[in-house]
Amino acid sequence: MTDPKMPKIDPKKPLTNPAMKKAIENARAEDTPQARSAVINEMLRATFLMPVQVGFEGKPPKPDKDGKVTIPKNTKISFALLSTTDKRQYFMAFTDWDELHKWRKDPAQQTMMLRFDDYAALIEKNDRVAGFVIDPFGGNLRFERENVAAIKRQKDALVEARRRAESKRIKPGDKVVIVELSVYPPELLAPVCDVLEANSQVNEAYLQMMIVNDTEKSYLMVLDSPKDAELFKAVIQAAQPYLNQNKMDMHVTIAATPLGQQGVRGSEPFYSRVRGRIYEQEEDEED
Repeated sequence: MTDPKMPKIDPKKPLTNPAMKKAIENARAEDTPQARSAVINEMLRATFLMPVQVGFEGKPPKPDKDGKVTIPKNTKISFALLSTTDKRQYFMAFTDWDELHKWRKDPAQQTMMLRFDDYAALIEKNDRVAGFVIDPFGGNLRFERENVAAIKRQKDALVEARRRAESKRIKPGDKVVIVELSVYPPELLAPVCDVLEANSQVNEAYLQMMIVNDTEKSYLMVLDSPKDAELFKAVIQAAQPYLNQNKMDMHVTIAATPLGQQGVRGSEPFYSRVRGRIYEQEEDEED
């Protein structure tokens, strides 16, 4: 699952979700982990039509210049539910008006535009609702209550991780101090070296302690290699169990950057393409 950037809703334009419908079609044709992941990612980005019945007190409010309607407090909203043969009830999520008309073609049908988080909140508040179904008379993709809760937790965790990473990003003007490590943590470096040894572009690797603005401590790993997002990702994944256990963060950069140059200046690598795992050799010499 990726952390999707949410597109803006334009109430003046007819709602369409071609990418969502295509992802469902692909998953129906070939049920693979990649296809299922694509469906979830598109679902998190999509906006759906939810059939409702809104009971306003007095005259209904008029749309503003952007076509949006602000619903007053104490407005009664009833959500249409789909019942199955085993008497389970689901909210409906239609990808466009054509799909909604397969359920009911009523020009006076009231709808709301909702996203995944809206459905997750509604399901959490309504114990009698088993989940929601996308295009029940088309693609017919059902998400049970447990699935919705699990996806919501995973999405929230990704958003929080992104927020934390952004808050720890080094900004112009930050005071950065690099401190040499007196002892290398082998539980961190061993799985990382497994990754580095499998990548022929890495010449050397360095590990330091970095202190930002006298308060934020984290590891700084510098790779003497070309910039490679997939390599960075693999290194972080290998280090993650140790980082989680010790409640530490780690920044990864390459030696060609200003931060990387600061990290390698006057330092010895813990890994070298030519010499191998240097940190292990130094431990042997001490023994």
